[in-house]
Amino acid sequence: MAIYCIASIFYCIRTRTVGTPFKDSLTKEQIAIKKKSSKVRKQIFIQGLFVGGAVMLFFQPFKKCF
Repeated sequence: MAIYCIASIFYCIRTRTVGTPFKDSLTKEQIAIKKKSSKVRKQIFIQGLFVGGAVMLFFQPFKKCF
C-alpha cells in the first residue's frame, strides 16, 4: 500500500506539466458522455468499497495479526 501511495504522489507531481491533448480535443457531446460514465463508475466503485468493507468485517482476515 505504501508503494502505491508513493507512486500516486510521484505520478501527480510528474504529470502536472503534461498537457491533455486528448481531453482538449473532445466535443461538448463527448464530454457529457464522459461525465455520465464517470458518475456511473464512481457509484460502482463506492459500492465496491462497501462490499469490501462488509467482507472484511465478516471474514476478519487480519484478526490474527493483532
